[in-house]
Amino acid sequence: MYTLEQIFEALGKVENGGTMVADLQDAIRNAREEAAKSRIEKNKILDQLNLRQGDDVDGALKNLVATLAAVQSAGGDPSQLGVQMTELQKQVKELTDKYNASEEKAKAEHAKRVKTAIRSELISALTNGKAIQPEAMLKIIEGNVSIGDDDKAVYKAGDKSLSIEEGVKGWLKENPWAVKAEIQPGAGGGSQGGAGKTYSYEDLKGMSREEINAHWEDISKGISKGAEK
Repeated sequence: MYTLEQIFEALGKVENGGTMVADLQDAIRNAREEAAKSRIEKNKILDQLNLRQGDDVDGALKNLVATLAAVQSAGGDPSQLGVQMTELQKQVKELTDKYNASEEKAKAEHAKRVKTAIRSELISALTNGKAIQPEAMLKIIEGNVSIGDDDKAVYKAGDKSLSIEEGVKGWLKENPWAVKAEIQPGAGGGSQGGAGKTYSYEDLKGMSREEINAHWEDISKGISKGAEK
């Protein structure tokens, strides 16, 4: 196969060869420019269709042609396909957002119902255990309760998992200051009523177990109503 240089050299040796070489060079240049222009236009179309990213451009084009042919055969208008797809995507997003919002609302309402039921069960257990001010004690122990996947409440006492009733009963036993004192009629002279200190719930919160035990004689006489807030 002859190279262009060899062809140009041969043409230059014949009559009017120079003119023929110039004409041939112009024809080659025009062909290259047309090819470059065509390639640029093709790449613009491929970029708009987002088809120039993959390795198999020809395969992607064939799939696109097949899709457009299917749309036409179904009576559709390929020129409106982009608008239709955009509208469809918008509708899908709206439906998805509504579904997610509904799911979140349902989860929040369910969690609220479960929490209300657990608080009610804790209050009941504290009341049955004769706790002083059950509502105030609830704030101390409700963090010990966790919810399983089956929505079952579990009271955590160290490494033990107990029912709420068992957990509250054990907690009250370990914290006798939180239980109402059993006052016997006529016990203790009235003249000594002002001798001891009256403790509030806030006082107890700041005391260690050793301090509570050390002052149990006064604490057992009852907690002032100033504890409840």
